[in-house]
Amino acid sequence: MLNATELQNTLSGFYGTEKYHKLTIFPGFVGTDGVAYLAQNAECFWLIDEIAIANKTSPAVRKLADIQFWQLTVANGKGVLVCCEDEGKPVYEKEIESTDFPLPSVKIWVAAGGDPDGKVFKVLLLPSEY
Repeated sequence: MLNATELQNTLSGFYGTEKYHKLTIFPGFVGTDGVAYLAQNAECFWLIDEIAIANKTSPAVRKLADIQFWQLTVANGKGVLVCCEDEGKPVYEKEIESTDFPLPSVKIWVAAGGDPDGKVFKVLLLPSEY
């Protein structure tokens, strides 16, 4: 796992993506290069799973079909994962009992995506990759 400084410095350099990555066992979700880097180097595939689970189980999150704004905030080994509809109004919140996530916070956006064949999916991306 990278330390917070190394991770933050590298994450700030992601703009756009070259390909989508399957980062969770849940179908219909892919991540950009930046989110794949985050998941691998912060060892937080669980965070991707939490976002996918909320998209499957929370009616309030499912209503946000076009874009979702997620933020994980961590202090003293505990976290809070929040989804907002417009970077202000929370529609979902979950406490994370224990985490070693190296950053004090991270934002992940989830946007609707699709391919020319008509397959629809959700893309997890860093704000800088939008």
